[in-house]
Amino acid sequence: MENDRFELSKYPITFFSLEVATEVCKELSIPLNLELFRRNIIISGVHLNSLIGQRFTIGEVEFEGISHCAPCTWMNGVMKKGAYTLMKGRGGLRAKVIHGGTLLVGDTILSSEVDLELNPLTPLKVQKIPSF
Repeated sequence: MENDRFELSKYPITFFSLEVATEVCKELSIPLNLELFRRNIIISGVHLNSLIGQRFTIGEVEFEGISHCAPCTWMNGVMKKGAYTLMKGRGGLRAKVIHGGTLLVGDTILSSEVDLELNPLTPLKVQKIPSF
């Protein structure tokens, strides 16, 4: 994202699951506030860890999933104690942009050659390192 502090970093985009955000807030008995998750893109209906090492598109933008984004303890401070533990293995997906374009709020189609049928709430059990 242009002028974003992570624009030129190794991981310029992070995706986070709406299902995980909803469950974490429910478990902590706090209202859902997506701004607390500090993510560039909130997505629903996709098991994000399935996209590690894979290319996928949303709208006209092509991404490559790079790695699982481990949660940070900062989440305990801005949400409530226990957020970090609830997010472990479900912290999101770090990705890079392969081909840029316009991405609109509400773009609803994510295309990938990967089977995306896994439940979005399933945590990553083993660190998955992509092969390049």
